[in-house]
Amino acid sequence: CTANLHKAIGLGFEVSVIYTVSQLNIEHLAAMPALLERLGCKRFFIQVIGLRGKSANEQEARLQVSPEEWLAVIPGVARDAARRGIHVIYPKVFLEPGEEFQCAGNVAENYFIFPNGRVYLCPLCEDFPLHTFRIEDNCLIENSGITEKRLFSLNIPEGCVMNKLLQPGNLEYLPDGSPRHRISCCLLKQEIRPE
Repeated sequence: CTANLHKAIGLGFEVSVIYTVSQLNIEHLAAMPALLERLGCKRFFIQVIGLRGKSANEQEARLQVSPEEWLAVIPGVARDAARRGIHVIYPKVFLEPGEEFQCAGNVAENYFIFPNGRVYLCPLCEDFPLHTFRIEDNCLIENSGITEKRLFSLNIPEGCVMNKLLQPGNLEYLPDGSPRHRISCCLLKQEIRPE
């Protein structure tokens, strides 16, 4: 695997590496920045299993990375890679204390189009009839009533209102009732450019 990556870089290709983090490999993630630097890779995408929602079964639950593990490992590895000249993108997931929540439904244009004509702005809503638009006669029509778009502007202590409504089981609270972690928008990524 690394031989072909090294060969492609040697031939002048711009190579990106995607590392999907789970319980099975999180302990190896810290070695990736040095390996990528040695190979000459300039872009690194970190994906993480299991930060949103609950697993469907016991096997999947063993793959999930906890919020504490994410906070302890992922940001530090990303900073290490950037110090080595590697452009890093990883899921934001948690907001820093005092950081403003931004919803991609309000600050970006993303459309998730389904064969049944439903058009969503948020991927968390895809299993629910909250779609903002529909395709009718080859036109994009905005729906009336309660849709995901009308919920995006709600400002709640937990951060992402859709996560709170549709996946409340992955939120934890402190004894005073405040959320242990504020959840970022799943469509917004953290980007660290090389230093």
